[in-house]
Amino acid sequence: MRTAMPMSGRDAVVLCVLVCCVPVQYWLTQHSSLTTDQRATELYRLVKQIHIVAQKWLTTASWRMWLIGVQQKYMANDYSHWYNLDDDDPLGECPAVEVWNFRSPDGSFGMSPKPRSIRPQGLKWRIGQVVKHSLFGYKAVIIGWDPKSKNWREQPNYALLVDTGDREMAQITYVPQENISPIINYEV
Repeated sequence: MRTAMPMSGRDAVVLCVLVCCVPVQYWLTQHSSLTTDQRATELYRLVKQIHIVAQKWLTTASWRMWLIGVQQKYMANDYSHWYNLDDDDPLGECPAVEVWNFRSPDGSFGMSPKPRSIRPQGLKWRIGQVVKHSLFGYKAVIIGWDPKSKNWREQPNYALLVDTGDREMAQITYVPQENISPIINYEV
């Protein structure tokens, strides 16, 4: 009676690498102008680089540190990474709110401090309208707009105050015009 020897996923990867290395090594020795010592040096350097990459990306400690960084960047209450860095500052720090407002007197992210009496052409919705987000389904009221996005696309964007019935806490979002549509007979 014959029994098959069990093979783990790691064993299969090692076997594949070994099977592929022999023909590659033969081809390199036939078509390379390097000496044996130079090939050995290059091979040592390649193995060292692979080891560095494995330590950086293929360990639980590296993934843990990456997840902590993502959590600190996107889930903390520090939103400074959302704004462009100050080009004049050698440390790359964000400017103060007062500096931000001085540089952008028309406001940012739909939050202009000045009343706008003229609506630009192409702006479909008005401040105070209740809308629904087409992708995420939440309902909100428009509280501001920009004729062109301050950060990505070349289309109108709206600042929305999200209905607390759809979210646990009050939230303001900045949404492209194509992602919202008006709702009738609904109060936020």
